[in-house]
Amino acid sequence: MTAIRLLLGLLASIVLFASGEAQAQRRDERVGAVGNVPVFRVFEGARFDRCYGMVPDFQLGARLFWKTGSDYVLTVPGVETPGPKRVTIRTPRGVMQVNARAEGGWQGRTIMTLPGPQAEQFMSLRGAFEVNVDGVRFPYELRGATMEQVFQAVENCVQRNTR
Repeated sequence: MTAIRLLLGLLASIVLFASGEAQAQRRDERVGAVGNVPVFRVFEGARFDRCYGMVPDFQLGARLFWKTGSDYVLTVPGVETPGPKRVTIRTPRGVMQVNARAEGGWQGRTIMTLPGPQAEQFMSLRGAFEVNVDGVRFPYELRGATMEQVFQAVENCVQRNTR
């Protein structure tokens, strides 16, 4: 009898742990594309949270995130040394300097918040651009879309999913 109770207690713990894990999981669903940029919606714990467009490259792409009430966030693959970074974004229209935070080393992401003026400057982008983090260059190219169209597609995704 004690063994059965122990087994039932163990099974209950596993079920509770597994359900907590399932609630905390992130799920990305592709909902469309603009040019060569697929657009995704993100669910955190089975609830819609945000959308992003992913400019493809040879790795994990540049991702432009947005959700209602926040600034745009641009992420690129991680670099060796985590921590605060000063990032250079080179475009045909000039150079932008932005503050960033690298997390998770090579397996992580470098995260840049783009407040209003920086988002507007980035939005004017067309064609190729390069993000440089600690001397590591990440080249990207928009094909068949402008960055303004990508911003609009991400915003539309958020609006459709928050109704």
